[in-house]
Amino acid sequence: MNKRNIMLLAVLSAFSFAFVGCDDGVEGDPDTGVTPDPDGGMMDPDTGVDPDPDGGMMMAEPRGMENPPIPGAGSQIDRIGRPAVSTATIGTFNGDETERGMTKDAYNADMDRANWVTTWAPAIAGALAIYDGADTNCGNQLAATPVEPGNPIPADRYATLAGVLADDVVYVNSTTDNCFLYIGVEAQALGLLPDGGCGGRIPSYDVIRTSYSVFIAGTLADIDDGIVADDAEDTTDPDTFPFLSAPL
Repeated sequence: MNKRNIMLLAVLSAFSFAFVGCDDGVEGDPDTGVTPDPDGGMMDPDTGVDPDPDGGMMMAEPRGMENPPIPGAGSQIDRIGRPAVSTATIGTFNGDETERGMTKDAYNADMDRANWVTTWAPAIAGALAIYDGADTNCGNQLAATPVEPGNPIPADRYATLAGVLADDVVYVNSTTDNCFLYIGVEAQALGLLPDGGCGGRIPSYDVIRTSYSVFIAGTLADIDDGIVADDAEDTTDPDTFPFLSAPL
């Protein structure tokens, strides 16, 4: 064989190796199973669609793998309603600590607002009867039914206020920015004030003083709890949310 034939065989052999190495665009990469796209991307071998036509490379998701479901919020453990309601009126005078704790837990976990008054007002009314006598003046509690001397005390004497408290949410009048009193919206609805302002709850409200004044004397500020300030230093603007103080 002359040199020219040897060179020709060498050239043909080189081209044959090149032909064997070329991809026909159908079978796909033998390692990944993903077919190259002529524009530089990678085509899905099942759909023939380039998932990234801009020239990137994307691998198909492993089959059988899916994102886990979003977890639920779980059970309600606290109403975060009006301050002092559950502490002062739910199981408060039950001497059995275990039963008292179970009653408060059940109250806080109750999400059936439509039946809150039916379920909890009777228990709240019983506690209100005790608070009404704390100043030795029975009947001066807010919304207590008046009783003429010599007449029997009606069983529903404390039902009105108990019903208001059982609907344990904080009401806000968003049509005004005149905010000066905790439970102002409720006080206006009960006729205690002609204008209760925005109501709600802001850091400057003495919510415990207001609550116990209503429970005991039927007023908004006559029963003082003796606390004039928080233990923590107030380092935030009371008009800016969130209302956070420095840690103790």
